[in-house]
Amino acid sequence: MTAMVEHIKREIRSLAPAEVDHLLRDLQNEYTMPAPDDTATSSVEAEWDAEIDRRVQEIEEGKVELVSGADFQRRTDALFAELGLKRLA
Repeated sequence: MTAMVEHIKREIRSLAPAEVDHLLRDLQNEYTMPAPDDTATSSVEAEWDAEIDRRVQEIEEGKVELVSGADFQRRTDALFAELGLKRLA
């Protein structure tokens, strides 16, 4: 970050909470976040599609073993018990 931005951040930290609240509301009314870049969104979606394809291929080739939900729950419960941890509902 530039020195000016760092200076502004230091100044904001010195404000009273009510002043910070007022400043943030003013900034929020005056500025808007730019819309997400469609290219970046498409890139992320393409990466997820490739990851899904890779995982399906691993299953089809027998490289990974699928685990049922009930079996996963039993294994997780056993691991928590072994570690002496209490699971949250």
